[in-house]
Amino acid sequence: MQRKRVIIVGGGYAGVQALKVLADSGLCDVVLIDQHPYHYLQTETYELIANECSMTRVTIDLVALCLSYGEHVTYIKDTVRGIDFESKCISGENTCHLYDYALLCAGSRTAYNGSITGLREYSHGVKTLPSALAFKQQFEQRLYRRMESEGGWCSEPFNVVIGGGGLSGVEIAAEMAHYIRIFHEDNTLTCDNIHIFLVIPHERVLEGMEEYLITKATKRLLKLGVKIINHSRITSVEEHALTVNGTNKICFDFMIFTGGIVASTFTGRLEVEKNKKSQLIVDKFLRIPLYDCIFAAGDIAELRDLTGKLLPPTAQLAEQSGMCAANNILALLQGRAMKVSNIQMQGTMIALGGNYASVSLLGWIKISGGIGHVIRTIIMRSYRYRLHIQCAKGVNKTAKSRSRCGF
Repeated sequence: MQRKRVIIVGGGYAGVQALKVLADSGLCDVVLIDQHPYHYLQTETYELIANECSMTRVTIDLVALCLSYGEHVTYIKDTVRGIDFESKCISGENTCHLYDYALLCAGSRTAYNGSITGLREYSHGVKTLPSALAFKQQFEQRLYRRMESEGGWCSEPFNVVIGGGGLSGVEIAAEMAHYIRIFHEDNTLTCDNIHIFLVIPHERVLEGMEEYLITKATKRLLKLGVKIINHSRITSVEEHALTVNGTNKICFDFMIFTGGIVASTFTGRLEVEKNKKSQLIVDKFLRIPLYDCIFAAGDIAELRDLTGKLLPPTAQLAEQSGMCAANNILALLQGRAMKVSNIQMQGTMIALGGNYASVSLLGWIKISGGIGHVIRTIIMRSYRYRLHIQCAKGVNKTAKSRSRCGF
C-alpha cells in the first residue's frame, strides 16, 4: 500500500511538535513547508532585541530538523498561496504540493489596526525574526547617531514607546528597561535620559491574567522605571509622535507595537469559516469543517478548551494543539477514532528583565524573582536543547552521507 503524504504548513511551535509526532510514528511521508528555513523562538524575542542573546539562540534549523527524522521527512522552502481542497493541492509560489492530509500551522502576525493612521508605517513589530532584527539594528543606530551628534551622551531625552500591555509588551518593556539600567551602570558616559513608556488601553497591564502575575509585573516595571500610561488608546501615529485618546501626544524616538495578533495572511485566501482575527474555525478534533483531511493548529486556529472557552495565542497551546492534530491524523491513517482536543493552560511564565521572572504553574506554584527566572530558564532552555540535539542528528547524517560520496 502506498504511504500517505501529510503536509505541514508552517514551522512554528505547532508545526514543529506535529512534525515530531508524525515523523516518530513512521506511518506516513511528512513534508514541512515554510517560507523560512528556521523555527523562530518567539518566546525569546525580548532577549534578542535587548542584546541579551544572539540570533542563533532564537532559531532552530528546519532543514537539519527534518533530515534528522530520516528519508520519509522533507523540508520545502516555499510560500504557500492557497489550497485547492477538491484536488488536494497546496499551491506555493512556483509549484503545487499534493497531500492526503494537511495540517495548517502558519501562525499569526501583528494586528495593525487599519483605522489607526501611521501605525504600520512608524512602529515596529517583533513577531518575525526579520522585524526583530530590523528593530534591534535601527534602535542601536539611532542611539549611536544621537551620541555622535551631541558629542557625548543623551542630553536630550530618548524615548521608546511600547504599545500594548499584554505578555509581549510587558516582557519587552521590562527587558529593555533592565538593559538600559545596566548600560547606565557599566558605561562611563552619562546615560540617564533614555525612557521606556508602556501605553495600554486598560487600567492595568496583563488584563485578564491572574492577580498574582499582574501585581508582580506592575511592581517590577515601576521599579525598572517604566512609565505605564493606562486608559490610553492609540488613535494615530506620526514619525516621532503618537496620539492617544484623540488628543494627548507622546513623543518617541522608537516605537514597538504589540497590540494583539491576527492569523497569517495565508488564511485570507481560504474560502472557509474564520473569526474576526482571520483565525480558522475548527471542530473539536481541530479539523476544518467540511474538509475531513485538513486540520489547523496554533495561532492560525481559534482554539477553545473543553468548556468552549476561547484560549489565548501562546506557545504552549500551539504545541499542545499541534500534537493533538497530528495524533488525530495518525488515528485516521490507522482507522482509529479521533480524540477530542483537550487543550488547556498549564501555567504562565513572564520574563521581567534580567534575572527576574514571575511564574504561575499548575494553579498552585507561584514564584517570582531569581527563582522564578531559574524555573523559566530551565523550561525554555530544555525546549531549545531538545531541538538542538535532534538537529545535530540531521547534521551528522548529512556529514556521513557526504563522506560516503567522497566529499
